[in-house]
Formats: sequence, structure tokens, C-alpha cells
Amino acid sequence: MEDLMTDNNLINYDEVKSTLHNLNTDDTIASAHGILCGFSCVKPDLKLDDWLNEVLVSIDLTNVNEKDAHEQLAKIYNTTLSQLSDATLNFQLLIADEDARLREQADTLIQWCQGFLVGLGLQKVSTTDADVLEMIKDFSEISKLDGDVLDGEQNAQDLSEIIEFVRMGTLLIQETLQPSKQDYISPDTLH
Repeated sequence: MEDLMTDNNLINYDEVKSTLHNLNTDDTIASAHGILCGFSCVKPDLKLDDWLNEVLVSIDLTNVNEKDAHEQLAKIYNTTLSQLSDATLNFQLLIADEDARLREQADTLIQWCQGFLVGLGLQKVSTTDADVLEMIKDFSEISKLDGDVLDGEQNAQDLSEIIEFVRMGTLLIQETLQPSKQDYISPDTLH
């Protein structure tokens, strides 16, 4: 099996985009990654099987292709959770990169946002933080876009900015809904 990670611990979209094709699911890898990210924002103790149960109907680990796909999904899960908790903001959306056609990049961003919203909806989001609520609303608007609107070279810069907005928004939502443990000071320490 190919190594899915690049040197800087990012997942190579082109190498994993067909991972779900042989499995019992209608999700794309971009959508599945969005579900993982959204779900992890609302479920701090998210397990691999929690995510896979939302993305897959079933998996047969005696089938070599399905076993390989499961291993790829496990790597995506581990890398993503590591990225989301990385203090250096090394998190990346698992969507087509800038080398892909602009339309494919736009479509995968839309799929990712749709998945993220599904993931958030798997648990109750309890926050009154205005920034988070606005960000979720913005993700919802992005998820409704038509990829044609973002197609065309004149829109490449706009799309790049939207992708960065979603990336940073995800980190904001993650941090707000699950403040990092490194920032936590025990009340016992204060006395």
C-alpha cells in the first residue's frame, strides 16, 4: 500500500480520493473528511469506529481491497486528529489541491463543507459563541454553492481565500467547542 502522507504529514488527496469507491458508501473522501472534522469538534473522545459507522454501511475486513481501504481511512483519521490538535495550525482540508481543475477544487470544498455540517450535527452543538455560530452559518452557505460559480481562472484567488477561511474556521470551531488541554489550568493549581 502506498504511503498516503507527504513529508510534512499532510494527506495527499490524489492518492486517497478513490479510497471509498470500493466500499459501501455514497460519500466522497472530501465529504467523509468533513464529517470526521465536524464530528471531532463535538465529540472529544471520537474513535475511528465512530467515524466509520457514520461514513460506511459495512466493511468486510476479509476482503483485501476493503481491508486496504480501512487502513487508509485509519491513517486519515489519525493524521486528521493530530492536525486538529497541532498548535502549529498544520491542519489541511482533504480536498483537491491547486494543481487540480478549479471546478474539482470547488466541488470538493463544497462536499467537505456539507460533510462538516453533517459531522457537527451528529452531536448537539452547545455554544452561544457568536463567532462559531457565524462560522457554521458561513459553512452552510458555502455548502450550498454551485461549483460553476467558482469555476474560471478569475475565481482562483477567491477560491483559495474561501479554502483558507474554511480551514481556519474549522480550527476556531474546534478550539471553541473543545478548548485545548494545554491551555487548561487546574483550579487546584491556582490555590
